[in-house]
Amino acid sequence: MKLLKTLAIGALALASAGAVSAQTVVRIVASNGDRTATQTAISKLLAPGWTYQGINGNTSSSGDLAIATGSNAGAWNGTYAGNPVIIKATYAGALAGIAAVSSNPKIDQRFVVSNGTGTGSVPNPLTATNLGVDYELGKADFGFSTNFQSTSPFNGLFQGVQYDAVIEEIVGISPLGFYASPGFPGTNITTQLAQQLYKSGRLTADLFTGNVADANKTVWAIGRNTDAGQRFGAYTEIGLGTQSQVTTWLPSITGQTTTSGITYGGTVNSHQLWPVATQPGTFAVPLGSGGYNSGANVAPPLTATLGPSAYKGEYVDDDDQTQYLYPNATAGYYIGYLTPGDANNRVLGNNGVVPEANRGVALTYNGVALTNENVRSGRYTAWLYNRILKPQSGLTGLKLTFADALRDQIKNVDAPAGGGIFDDASVLVKRYTDGGFVVKK
Repeated sequence: MKLLKTLAIGALALASAGAVSAQTVVRIVASNGDRTATQTAISKLLAPGWTYQGINGNTSSSGDLAIATGSNAGAWNGTYAGNPVIIKATYAGALAGIAAVSSNPKIDQRFVVSNGTGTGSVPNPLTATNLGVDYELGKADFGFSTNFQSTSPFNGLFQGVQYDAVIEEIVGISPLGFYASPGFPGTNITTQLAQQLYKSGRLTADLFTGNVADANKTVWAIGRNTDAGQRFGAYTEIGLGTQSQVTTWLPSITGQTTTSGITYGGTVNSHQLWPVATQPGTFAVPLGSGGYNSGANVAPPLTATLGPSAYKGEYVDDDDQTQYLYPNATAGYYIGYLTPGDANNRVLGNNGVVPEANRGVALTYNGVALTNENVRSGRYTAWLYNRILKPQSGLTGLKLTFADALRDQIKNVDAPAGGGIFDDASVLVKRYTDGGFVVKK
């Protein structure tokens, strides 16, 4: 009897191990611009009872979905079509998504160690240093990107690695807007002003307003890192292309407030050209040409107030003497680019979290406001396609079924999550490359 009991316990243990090993793990690498719609769609495809743990904390199907939609990395644990699944998603950037799916052989990507069942937050896998404890490596099954593969360098042989053509299927449209920090006296940015701003890194506000009284107010550029589809979308849109060196700044801010996961306000005590040493991304980027690794991180400086050292452009010369680029400046502002998904709540305060005094300013682009109707008609041209990326082969079974279901869920239901637009018959225009001509369908 004891032997039979031991055998029975062993059989149960093996069955349990088999059940665990049967749990399918799906790995996704995607752009920040796809995050909100993708996370929303995943929550709907999984059966009730799912859990999620990411860098913003943990939640469940009865909890706060904003924890998942605002998280750039995390894991879901649940059931899809009757099958237990773990879905690990890292929103590392549009170019990261292309590289992860198209590399041949596949290059390992960083994901959270969590299987989606823990409590609290987990380390960001993109910046963690302890392999196996704070992050793990794995190969992406599929991804999402706001860039065409043809726009990216990950198309054929690049830096000794082969990148194969991927299947690109459009699931929606992401508008891009230009936003300024609180009190900015202008209302519009033109293509030429945007080019000048991001080439030189700074302008004076009278160029934006036509008012000589604004000549002693300075404007400083901030932006995204080289993995970001929003970066490529913005710079191709304003005519700088994908290879031009830009000049952006890294602010040092004190006195910020964080409420409901949104950081705002504070004072910019100083800023510096974006350092090479802290530049995230795929390429070796020259001094000043980097940027933030997410739209959520671009947003806080657009709610802050620039102090004198920042708006005057304080620096130390070769003789260790303090100098100023604009010694007579009386105020200063940042301009950056974001999708409405990050801008509406984090900069403009549409959800009521950011106080009015800290709210940034939405700029028209070439005199046209960012509205869904203006995008659909072709009047507003700063926008990107959202697309799912699948390898030409190797994605099969439940993973392929899930990828196609996720594609359809976003395309038909959740594309507007985070400020996106359905790419349906109401959109009268199309484009064939990032920043390319917007033409009639």
